Amino acid sequence: MHALTVLAALVMYRIGLWQWHKGRAEGDWLNYGYAAQWWLFVAFAVGMWVKLVLDELQPGRVVEREARTERRDREAEELSATIASASAAAPVEDEDDEELAAYNRHLAWLHENARR
Repeated sequence: MHALTVLAALVMYRIGLWQWHKGRAEGDWLNYGYAAQWWLFVAFAVGMWVKLVLDELQPGRVVEREARTERRDREAEELSATIASASAAAPVEDEDDEELAAYNRHLAWLHENARR
């Protein structure tokens, strides 16, 4: 994994350098953009490699991250359930304005069928 990361980073850096020189020779800004893009790929690859190495060296990081994710998911479900129970649509009564009553019935139907 280490050798592959180093090789990929070197290849992407060299491609970016080639694009830079090509842009310089042709005066084309598009090639400068591609060079920057390749160098961003290098930064991303190195960043992910660092993250993977730290996860291997400190397995507790992964467990903590999973626990935080599970806690956030649980809190989101509780909040969703609270909102759903608090905003449970009362039956729409016919009002004096038939157009408003039809609109309210449509909104109630949308609320009931939002989870489909």
